[in-house]
Amino acid sequence: MQPFSPSDPAQDRLKLARQQLRMQAGHIRALARRVARSELQRELGKMRHMAEVNALPCVSDLAYGLEHLLARGWSRTMAAQYLDAMDEAIACDSGDGEMRAAVLASIAVRGVR
Repeated sequence: MQPFSPSDPAQDRLKLARQQLRMQAGHIRALARRVARSELQRELGKMRHMAEVNALPCVSDLAYGLEHLLARGWSRTMAAQYLDAMDEAIACDSGDGEMRAAVLASIAVRGVR
């Protein structure tokens, strides 16, 4: 029998934040074909704020980038690429500056800017 080990509240909070961000990304993906750009921008703003509050800067940067893309005109292909990149960032963003640079560089290499 293993001894009881209390969970780390910070890790629990981060895990919950990642789950909420995944749900929000799925929600945005579902809306992308049906709603106006302004509605998508509002939903992305919510996602960006959630990422900022939970110290997930890669996710925040990508949400901001997609908001910017929507404001200038957009293509569904580019939006899908941003959302794919956000899925990856949600999974691995640690808030660490070096990790942030590595994740964003990896995403840029694939053409998401």
